[in-house]
Amino acid sequence: MIGWVRQWVRAHDGQMTAALVGRGAEASLLETVIAELPNASAAVLVRGEAGVGKTSLVQQVLQERRESGLRILRGACAPMSGAVAYGGLAAALGRSFGKGGETMVFPSAAAGRAQTIEELSNALDDGPPLGTVLLVEDVHWADWSTLDFLTYSTRNLPERRLLVLLTWRDEVTDPQRTAWLAEQLRNPSITDLALRRLTLEETRLQLAGLRPDLTQDEADAVFRRSAGNPYLTAELASTYPAASISLRQILSARLQAVSPAARMVVAATSTLPRALSDDDLLAAADGDIDAVRDACDSGLVIRDPTGGATAKHPVLAEVAYEQLLSEQRRRLHAKLAEHLETGLLVGAGAAAVAEVAEQYHRAEDPDATLTWSVKAARAAESRFALAEAGHWYAVASSVRPSSVTTRSDVPTRLVLAEAAASLLGGAGQPDKAREVLDQALADVPEQSVAGDDVVPALLTRSWLGVVVGDTGSALKDAERAEQLISPDDGLIRGKVLCARAMALVTASRLDEAAAPARAAFDLADRGSDERTTCRAAMILSAIDSGRERFDEALGHLNAALSIARRIAQPEEIALAGVNLTDLYWRLGDCDRAVEVVELIRPELRRLTLGRHWLEDLMEGNLIDALFDAGRWDEALTLGRDQAEWSGLGMIENVLAQVHVARGDLQTALELQQRSLRLSSGDQPMFQVGFANVQVPLHLLEGRPREALAVALSTAEQVASRLNDPICAPLLLAGLEAAVAVEALEEFERLVALLGHAVSTVTAAAVTATVEAERSRLHRSPDAALWLRAAREWSRLSRPYPEARARLRAAEAFLAQRDRSGTRSRATGELKAARRTAELLGARPLLAEIDELARIARLDLADSPGPGARRSQHPGHGLPALTDRERQVLALLTEGRTNREIGEALYMSPKTASVHVTHLLEKLGVQTRVQAAAMAVRLGLDDQQTESR
Repeated sequence: MIGWVRQWVRAHDGQMTAALVGRGAEASLLETVIAELPNASAAVLVRGEAGVGKTSLVQQVLQERRESGLRILRGACAPMSGAVAYGGLAAALGRSFGKGGETMVFPSAAAGRAQTIEELSNALDDGPPLGTVLLVEDVHWADWSTLDFLTYSTRNLPERRLLVLLTWRDEVTDPQRTAWLAEQLRNPSITDLALRRLTLEETRLQLAGLRPDLTQDEADAVFRRSAGNPYLTAELASTYPAASISLRQILSARLQAVSPAARMVVAATSTLPRALSDDDLLAAADGDIDAVRDACDSGLVIRDPTGGATAKHPVLAEVAYEQLLSEQRRRLHAKLAEHLETGLLVGAGAAAVAEVAEQYHRAEDPDATLTWSVKAARAAESRFALAEAGHWYAVASSVRPSSVTTRSDVPTRLVLAEAAASLLGGAGQPDKAREVLDQALADVPEQSVAGDDVVPALLTRSWLGVVVGDTGSALKDAERAEQLISPDDGLIRGKVLCARAMALVTASRLDEAAAPARAAFDLADRGSDERTTCRAAMILSAIDSGRERFDEALGHLNAALSIARRIAQPEEIALAGVNLTDLYWRLGDCDRAVEVVELIRPELRRLTLGRHWLEDLMEGNLIDALFDAGRWDEALTLGRDQAEWSGLGMIENVLAQVHVARGDLQTALELQQRSLRLSSGDQPMFQVGFANVQVPLHLLEGRPREALAVALSTAEQVASRLNDPICAPLLLAGLEAAVAVEALEEFERLVALLGHAVSTVTAAAVTATVEAERSRLHRSPDAALWLRAAREWSRLSRPYPEARARLRAAEAFLAQRDRSGTRSRATGELKAARRTAELLGARPLLAEIDELARIARLDLADSPGPGARRSQHPGHGLPALTDRERQVLALLTEGRTNREIGEALYMSPKTASVHVTHLLEKLGVQTRVQAAAMAVRLGLDDQQTESR
């Protein structure tokens, strides 16, 4: 044993402490990043399980730099800090952080929050020449304002002198925070430093520094129990050979060795997102200085390097708090609340106010909780911490009925609930927002005539119903609000009519929505209510678009988007993006839909600092457009970041459609499972969208009868309410299923139900396909009808249904055995269909084509037949290029980078990269140089220049 200890000491020459055993590479990385701060900024996320050594690693590296002139700002989060606005940053940036300074007026709370966070981030750049380290520990417990700030900071790092250093415990199960972590890990600016457990050899080295008296066999026994967790190893070493099973058991035994009052001191360290002052510790111990000394002398509470005291490890604080009885916890929180309230300075920041509110809330004091939760909400609002403000208004609403407070400065329960729901809904928590309003409105009689507080609450809940797909409830709330308002109150009436129109248009009841939408627009416009004017204009645009009055729809949308930008409301900007992408999808203008997303997304991200839930619907519309245009790779690239999705099923379902067409059935099934709520809601467009995936999925699974049943049941549900081109795929897939089972009656029933639900844009193609399918149904397949359908789909640049039509045309030709030349024509159509199927990656269609060719003994190995899709430019074998692809090719020929292409064409570098990748695949080349050479060789470079 002595030999290998001496060997370790000589090898490390005293330079590596036991805390850094096995962390040499990680420590070196952090030291390199810090050394480079004068030249480059960085962000590092250190993560791993509890006890793996995240804090030890970070503190050791920073401690060595503390006297170097490097500025170190340290913040931390705690288990109870999730509602403390900017709680993870208050300690780092000063206890006054988050308090209002000079009053500024912003067009919206979102705009204020964006500006506030931008200014705070800029302030971090104003540091010493060697740089600034912003360390925020235990980010998994952080409030949303802190998380938003960190998201913004890591995405917008200054050129130099800032390191954002975060620690994260991997055992966290909160899905929203897990999604936040996934989003950060996709950020290329962040270095993911995941700490593993130590190996047996590394654990021996650690124990050599902690307990040199242990034999190697004893060290190995400790390793078998700790499994290489450094903190558990250290705790086991301190008590060896006492038997213990888990870290929590060890810590529990250590806590039992001190007095109950000292355990209360340790427990207190888990209640605040910062190191506790001596006065904080004394307050927790009820003034018992011996208890504080006992907690410190035992090593359970230690001095923090930046001042104050913390538990030796976060898990220790958690265990100490868990061991308290309910009454003990309430007493602890009551003592801390009174202490914090007494020490609160005038004009204290949002975090400090929220700390008081949190302690009173956990002390279960309804009167103090009501008073301080309202104060915390208002303080958070003043700093544009929307999620935290919503939380505290919700808390206030929940305790309002049991409070005896009657002061006029405390609002009614409905007012508090409506404020909470508006903020939580805007922060992406619609289900929680509805729950708050449901509880508050449950106490209001249905026949209530007092509408001053009730109407705003009903209108907010109506919108939330639209958000979660409960259109029936949304409409009911709007109609109830309409009964409560005065006919003479034009402003409120405009809001109510707008809410009713929104519920109706979402339910695809366009004719019913038109009158209230127009009235709402006129009333809001006269009353200068810009937000209602904006939303009413978007409802009118949706109605016009559904009626194929596209010019009028675009006019309404442009006006609405202008207002939305002026008032800086994320929801309105996002709705404009949804409606615009829907309009361009209907028009078949895929490139314009792409441009809308590239334009709207950065505007939204600046205001929301993350993904807005309506981006799912906006990008879903774009995926539909890309799918129709045959740009499937782009569609799948657009939807690859699953952690960003809202979970409402809007993007999952349209992506499932692409995966079905490509034959990725397992992926499609998984995605559709995540969009089940769409099928059970009362919004026909989503019901049809769900069936548009389910019917072809059943067909590919060899279950045509089930496919037909789904198509018929969906058509019966929506036919009277929905007259929309989204029904066309359902109609055509349903007809294919009817032909497969020879169901004549069901075939005609589908045509009767959905045959009218097509747009003028696609009417000719859909009608031709219906007639062609009817010929198949009657066992007399007509090649001429299928070729007409193929031509119509080709005219619309819809390669997938065109290829399917050519396959059916080939089948029809082969059925005409008594006519000469039919095999040759079938071969030509199959070659054309096969070429398209290969380009799309449509494996099921490709399999059908190859199977037909095998059965008919047709050779498809030659060059494509006359029906194959040709290039729009000279050159043999060059596939058709869109206008955007020709522009990208021209710039690529000039040697432009992705960033330069993006700047020239007003798109992001990421989108430019997608275009280049798609272009290389189409041209059948591997490199940009090869693509440029092909363009020059085929004379495309001159044409591209002219086209620009």
